[in-house]
Amino acid sequence: MKSIHFLIVALFFSGLCSAQDTSAEEQSDKPSAIEDLRTVVDKSNNYQQYKVIEKVEINAAIKKVFTEFELLTAEISELNDSIQSQDAQVQSLKKELSGLNTELTDLQNEKDEIQFLGMSLTKSAYNALVWSIIGVLVILLLFFIFKFNRSNLLTKEAKQNLKNLDADYENYKRIALEKQQKLGRQLQDEKNKNQKLNKGNQ
Repeated sequence: MKSIHFLIVALFFSGLCSAQDTSAEEQSDKPSAIEDLRTVVDKSNNYQQYKVIEKVEINAAIKKVFTEFELLTAEISELNDSIQSQDAQVQSLKKELSGLNTELTDLQNEKDEIQFLGMSLTKSAYNALVWSIIGVLVILLLFFIFKFNRSNLLTKEAKQNLKNLDADYENYKRIALEKQQKLGRQLQDEKNKNQKLNKGNQ
C-alpha cells in the first residue's frame, strides 16, 4: 500500500513538474516518466480491486521519475541562478542609471549656472538681477532727465525774471532821472523866483 501511495504522489509531483516545463517535453521524443508509469499501470494485471505490478517495472518507472525529478531540480536551480544573475544585472543597471541621472542633473545645474562677480547664479536669478539693474538704471535716467528739465526750466525762468528785473530797473532809473530833472527845474524856478523877489525888495 505504501508503494502505491508513493507511486501516486510521485505521479502527481512529476505531473506538476512536467506541466511547468512543456517546452522541454515537446523537444523530446522519448515518453515522459508519467507516461511510463501510466503504461506500467495499464499493462499490469488485476487482482480483485488491486493492480499487480512487477517490481522491475515499478522500480524502473520510479527510477525514471527520480531521474526526471533530479533533472528538473537541476534545471530549476539553473533558472534560479540565472534569475539571481539577471537580478544582479538589473540592480547594477539601476545603480548605473541612478549615477547617470545624478550626473545629468549636475550637468544641467552647471549649464543653468552663470558666474557673475564671483557668484554662481542660476539663469533665472541672473536674468532677474540683470533686469533689476536695467530697471534701476532706467529709473535713475528718468530721474536725472526730470531733474535736468526742471533745472533747465528754472534757469529759463530765472533768466526771464532777471531780464524783467533789468527792464524794471531801467524803467525805474528813467523815471527817477525824469523826476530828478523835474525837481531840479522846479528848484531852479524857485531859486529864480526868490532872486526876483529879493531884487524887488531892494
